[in-house]
Amino acid sequence: MKRRVPVIYNDRDTWFHRRDPRAKLGVFVLMLLYMYLAPTWEWMLAMVVVGLGLVIVARVPPLWIGALLALQVTNVIGILAFPAIERMVTGGSAFGGDFDFGLKLAFSWQAALLISASLFTTMELTEITDGLRGLGVPELACFTLEYVFLLFYVTISDLFRIMDGMKVKGLGIETKNPIKFARNMPSLAVPMFMSVLQRSNTMMSVLQMRGYSFSRGDRELRHDLKFDAGDVLLFGTGVLVLGGTVAVNFGFLTVPILPSPTP
Repeated sequence: MKRRVPVIYNDRDTWFHRRDPRAKLGVFVLMLLYMYLAPTWEWMLAMVVVGLGLVIVARVPPLWIGALLALQVTNVIGILAFPAIERMVTGGSAFGGDFDFGLKLAFSWQAALLISASLFTTMELTEITDGLRGLGVPELACFTLEYVFLLFYVTISDLFRIMDGMKVKGLGIETKNPIKFARNMPSLAVPMFMSVLQRSNTMMSVLQMRGYSFSRGDRELRHDLKFDAGDVLLFGTGVLVLGGTVAVNFGFLTVPILPSPTP
């Protein structure tokens, strides 16, 4: 049966799926650092290409990627169009200025989106929290993360259930038209609020029964965490890329196909 509430996890058996969650979370942190350290927009473009490759390896659903990239179209256009419009208003040429910062920011968003999708769609929620525990993240943060995500999914599921109940009573809710759906949201607010209140304590009890409790010092893992050669390759490659970027920024290294930062 088709799921009404989409989930992030993509149930496949790929090389990425078999990697240790600690390695994937570590690569995610390295990617964030790279976004700040990449010297020019060409470096960001190179990371977009890498992200596309990772998406293919992880077999991320094209519909997911298409929807996420579509949401970024207006941001990218705004970043590149506003400086051009400003130059035109002041009597200059739309393309006579410097677009380097705008291109760098636009490509950084796309790279972060692609790499994050390739990492997080290959991990179940329990894998993410177990990976965080393996990295020494406090139990309170791990418990809260899983609690919030589970409550979010249950709330969305309850939203569909409430809408079905209202249709039975003759109060149809328009879902295909975003404007009409927004107008109908007040009628859903009260039942949704009551549902969240009822579900919150239930979800807390369920998590505690499964062994997740921030009041205890011990940490019960749901997945076996074991670093193998593939994990070393994944994380090691990320460290080398970040280290090379730092070296280029300080002038200790040059990459023939990518420009070095100007002093």
